[in-house]
Amino acid sequence: MKRSFGCGCLFCGIILLASVQAFAGWETGAKVGFDTNVDRAVDGGTSDTYLTAYLSLLKDPSGEARVDWTLLATLEGTMFAKINDLNYAALTIAPGLTFIPHRNFTVNISPFIQAKAVKDSDQTALAFGGKLSLRQQIRKDIYAGQYYIYKDSRADVDTYSYVENTFGAFLGVNWTRAFFSEISYEFSHGDSYRTVSTTSTLASGRGRNRRYSTAFGTDVIRDKIDQHSFGISAGIDWTKTIFTHASYAFTLMKGDMGSSNSHAGFIGIGYRF
Repeated sequence: MKRSFGCGCLFCGIILLASVQAFAGWETGAKVGFDTNVDRAVDGGTSDTYLTAYLSLLKDPSGEARVDWTLLATLEGTMFAKINDLNYAALTIAPGLTFIPHRNFTVNISPFIQAKAVKDSDQTALAFGGKLSLRQQIRKDIYAGQYYIYKDSRADVDTYSYVENTFGAFLGVNWTRAFFSEISYEFSHGDSYRTVSTTSTLASGRGRNRRYSTAFGTDVIRDKIDQHSFGISAGIDWTKTIFTHASYAFTLMKGDMGSSNSHAGFIGIGYRF
């Protein structure tokens, strides 16, 4: 049922992209990244690198009206170097409405739906939710923003399903017309899968939906967690169409099963047309 609905979302998405392309711009690119705890292990963790390619259709506010509609539709695919069962393809569609009550203040409300097909079919999922974002232009070269995201992801196996509430904030500087950098903080609360040793008694009486994962070669448990993430990013527009972007984040994860952390980052290149 979920796979059929996912295929339906993909078909509708293609029709949507074709119908609005005259009003929006396209973007494509690729990025190489790493994650030191890609399996979300309670003890230790497996490091992995990945390659992502994407194609996006974007419709930004025109700036000519106080209320305008937006769109972000992205088709992406990711391949991992070690744990190939995490390879996936996903389609995300997020229409939105932007309010500009003041020239230096913007509000955007955007529901979204995402269909994700994972090589490890247990993790294949259909997700929906919404995002509320605020942005303030503090000075000509300094800006800030805050956001809230609600996401409900329903996987083929309940262990990988989750409901998550995320709050975030960022502060950015446009050093030149072509170069920017940002610092950010994000807090999220909700469910997450976590891996433990098959012989571990750590989760005895804690966690939910314990099962063996062939993708990770160990047991996986659904846990309720609080997550704190601290990030830094930067980007350069080399021309009007070519740009690069790099990002790094340190994440702390705390749940009923214990605490863990990870380092993650990527560097990418994109092309607008």
